[in-house]
Amino acid sequence: MATTGQGEIGCYHGDKLVQLVEHVDRLVSLPDVYYRLEALIERPDSCLGDIARLLSAEPDLCARLLGMANSAFYSFPVRIESIDRAVQVIGIRQIRELVLATSIANAFSQVPLGMIDMRRFWEHSVATGVMAKCLGQRGRRRQPERYYVAGLLHDIGRLAFFLKLPGLMSELLLQRERAETPLFRLEQAALGYNHAEAGGALLQHWRVPQSIHEPVCFHHDPRHAIHYDEVAAAVHMADVWVNRELQGSGGERFELYMDPQAADLLGVQEEELDEVWIQAQNEIRDVTRQFLRQ
Repeated sequence: MATTGQGEIGCYHGDKLVQLVEHVDRLVSLPDVYYRLEALIERPDSCLGDIARLLSAEPDLCARLLGMANSAFYSFPVRIESIDRAVQVIGIRQIRELVLATSIANAFSQVPLGMIDMRRFWEHSVATGVMAKCLGQRGRRRQPERYYVAGLLHDIGRLAFFLKLPGLMSELLLQRERAETPLFRLEQAALGYNHAEAGGALLQHWRVPQSIHEPVCFHHDPRHAIHYDEVAAAVHMADVWVNRELQGSGGERFELYMDPQAADLLGVQEEELDEVWIQAQNEIRDVTRQFLRQ
């Protein structure tokens, strides 16, 4: 795969995907607060108080972050009442990723996507993110919470397709029903790339960390991830399982193949997934409620 100048992976497959990403970027972009937060984190003289003050200027964002901090996702024993405390206990990296996730969801809510039920899309996405985190925990991986955002954003490329290629997607949905074929394979046949690669490319274009955009890019093919193959494996397994359980919808209707090598990469076998899924239910309900709050 060709590289794109940021990190070492390449999700771009030629000019057509580059053009798609650039066109989407004209309609959907991350808010200034995300980039100001990134700049603040990179400054050697900044402190947690600076980050808390920046976030405090965004009331809706603060409310969402505090809701997440007090959800079953973290299960802190004491309620977190302020954004200052949230930054302290959650950590800068997790706060940055939660801001990213909220920013992307808000950005796509501002554009017309009439072909897809956005509530069901985010229900599927949240369930995949939480399940990926729980798989990271089961596999005894360090900082399994970081798996959540990659799982949450794994289908973001499909929103780009519905936004910029509605005619093609309408036809592919009909083909999906006639052929009973996974939608991502039909995307690949029609375009030469699929929504996973498009999502990775878009996140890369937005300068999102490689720890997120690489697993997104390779969530249908985790063996080809370079630096974050374990995260990609967790997202892959979570996506397949959530799709089987019919939790929301990212656009797939028929059962997806689970790569057995993903289980080997993560150290979690497929027969364990039912137990992990049951254990994840409370978190999924709570995080979905927080994520979809108006």
